[in-house]
Amino acid sequence: MKLQPIVYVTDMERSTAWYARLLGGEPDLAGGHWTTFPVEGGHLALHLTSDALDVGSVELSLVVDEALEEVAARLPPHRGIADEAFGRSLVLRDPDGTLIQVNEHDAGLPGW
Repeated sequence: MKLQPIVYVTDMERSTAWYARLLGGEPDLAGGHWTTFPVEGGHLALHLTSDALDVGSVELSLVVDEALEEVAARLPPHRGIADEAFGRSLVLRDPDGTLIQVNEHDAGLPGW
């Protein structure tokens, strides 16, 4: 399992430049509404948004090597399995109500 926090941003070019300076390196995947930077143990992702509720928020995301059905069998999902551009995802809630996105990436996704 790899950690992938997602930062919601309003200007991808500006945010990509800022995080590149912070992390001292360039993204390994960049395009449109999604950018990722390799970091120890996973990636830091930037997600473009215009939703005022998302701006400035950070979402905890995990990338798993197992099938999402196995995760859903252990913990009841808040949102069931959804097909995404990168693979599949589901959303869980921890005991305090924090949303946790769990992702299963397609084979060959750059950086994974």
